[in-house]
Amino acid sequence: MISSLASRLAVAALVVGLATTARAEDYTKEHIAAAKAAIEASHVADGLDGILIGVAQQTKTLLARTNPALQNQIDEVTNAAAIELAAKRPELDKQIQEVWAARFTKEELQKIAEFYTSPVGQKLSKETAGMVQMSGVAAQMWQQKIAQEMLAKVREELKKRGANL
Repeated sequence: MISSLASRLAVAALVVGLATTARAEDYTKEHIAAAKAAIEASHVADGLDGILIGVAQQTKTLLARTNPALQNQIDEVTNAAAIELAAKRPELDKQIQEVWAARFTKEELQKIAEFYTSPVGQKLSKETAGMVQMSGVAAQMWQQKIAQEMLAKVREELKKRGANL
């Protein structure tokens, strides 16, 4: 339930963020170029290449369940569609550049790119995914521990009040 709510809130935040982001024509070419350089230097968009691969796999799985005898044709047609749709990736890049441009000045973006091309910036970029994953695991473990403690405290207090749950 919390996960579902968090997902809905994340989507809502993204929609609001994109809606309040100025249009590309509101930024100079230099500002967008600085955003692109900062994004590339920080490698934050590197994982986005997997989106199309994931969508293709989901499509194959969905259609193969419907008619497993067509698996080879489904694979062939889905792969062809994926190659064709790969040409749309610049649309996503443009949107992400606009998001960054809306939040940082051209000068700030240049400093971000400069940082991420430094040795410590490159190390941060390399280590971020692992740190985020480990932080997520730590947060889940903490959540489970706190949930158990809360349940025990609430049960204890309710028991004192005559309710036995």
